[in-house]
Amino acid sequence: MKRAILLPLILVCLGAACASPAARNSSPSTSGGPAEPARTLAVASATEPKSLAARTIGQTATGGLIFARRLFNADLALLDDQSNSYPYLAEALPQLNTDSWKLFPNGEMETTYHLKPNLTWHDGTPLTADDFVFSWQVYATPDLGQASSLPIKLIANVEAPDSRTVLIHWAQPFAAAGALQSLGNNGPLGLPPLPRSILGSSFESGAATLIANPYWTAGYVGLGPYHLDRWEPGAFLEASAFDRHVLGVPRINRIKLVFMLDSNVALASMLAREVQMASDNGLPLAQTSSLLRQWPAGSAVMVPSYLSWLAAHFQNRPDFVSPPALRDVRVRRALAHAVDRDGINDSLFESQLGIADTMFPLTSDLGRAAAAAATKYPFDLVRSAQLMADAGFTRPAAEPYLGPDGERLTVEVRTGSASDVATQTALASGWRQAGFEFQEVVVPPAQSQDTRVKASFPGLQVGLVGVGEAAIDGMGSANIPGPSNQWRGRAWDG
Repeated sequence: MKRAILLPLILVCLGAACASPAARNSSPSTSGGPAEPARTLAVASATEPKSLAARTIGQTATGGLIFARRLFNADLALLDDQSNSYPYLAEALPQLNTDSWKLFPNGEMETTYHLKPNLTWHDGTPLTADDFVFSWQVYATPDLGQASSLPIKLIANVEAPDSRTVLIHWAQPFAAAGALQSLGNNGPLGLPPLPRSILGSSFESGAATLIANPYWTAGYVGLGPYHLDRWEPGAFLEASAFDRHVLGVPRINRIKLVFMLDSNVALASMLAREVQMASDNGLPLAQTSSLLRQWPAGSAVMVPSYLSWLAAHFQNRPDFVSPPALRDVRVRRALAHAVDRDGINDSLFESQLGIADTMFPLTSDLGRAAAAAATKYPFDLVRSAQLMADAGFTRPAAEPYLGPDGERLTVEVRTGSASDVATQTALASGWRQAGFEFQEVVVPPAQSQDTRVKASFPGLQVGLVGVGEAAIDGMGSANIPGPSNQWRGRAWDG
């Protein structure tokens, strides 16, 4: 069905890093403006990062921790508040059919990025184009777990013709090649640089040595608006403004990221003004709404960043789908027309979530274009009933649909996440009212970690999927779960 309610994380703009377009073009010495008094912004986060890197290696995952990663990292491009790309470390972004972005007849490409002058890592070491060459060498190493991800798997080679020029050779076309960034809503689609000066010897010693290097955690050195001062595992990390940040000195001098696994503790801390901000799911949506009601009007703001979409996904592989009627596109469309997404949003999420027709956030030019082109399935029970009739199903008065063979059409909907049970129940309830018989299954946590169990659901599965290019890539044939890929992947309807 691939019809989604987009889920937000709560984020905040960081001084010059989220400046206006005019400010972005000013010099680093002036773009940040006068520094504020030396105060510390305390931020609640539901999860402690396993790494601060924009793109990790091995089994370490950054997940959706955009705020934590944004503090310490910079990439060639960055997304503005409309999800459109602009230059960050690069002087300008490559433009298709120019010398900066060449598309060849055989499908290969070249993109050229020129770095801004006088860029430095947090430790004062100059950033050079060779750090991007080194980054690609690291992430393209199969033993380090990123070689099959976007955009790494599409890059044939990276060169540094000089200290400020990054030349990327592409094995095939990639729409986002002209705006590589790892810090936005479309997933880790960038090539974030890595300091060869710190990691070079570890890389030469092998994957295990590189993975064990403290650089990825307490020894992290980045290029973002803040540099790491202190990390107390299980408790907090502290950061201070980087005075050589490419977009200027952030106006908030210090940030303390406090790890609060219990959202009730985070809510109490914010009400007591001990914590001034919640990020990266620090507060569930319901508690965020409660907080906004309790605080004086205008004293707080929620900034949504859409990182994933929640949807009911059809099983469409013959070996697993049951009942077989789900392979009939008319039945799937009938189910889509029977979903009252606005009603679910109102009842479960206080109308706070974005309703999506595509996997691209509507805040961007690309998202709006995709939404305009997408086929819509509005809530329409008359249309749903007509489609079922066209497919040969009948519905006795107030009874579930019967197939051409006289048997009831019974469908299973399942989830492996406790947080999605309410959504599953709301979907199933609406479908029952529309004449579909549904069985709700909640997969136990232990089984939900089994990739084969997760991939072999018979009917529909309620769960999250990423957005943007990464989500589309995940639906390719290489991501159809099966024995050859250890049942990993989300192309369930492949």
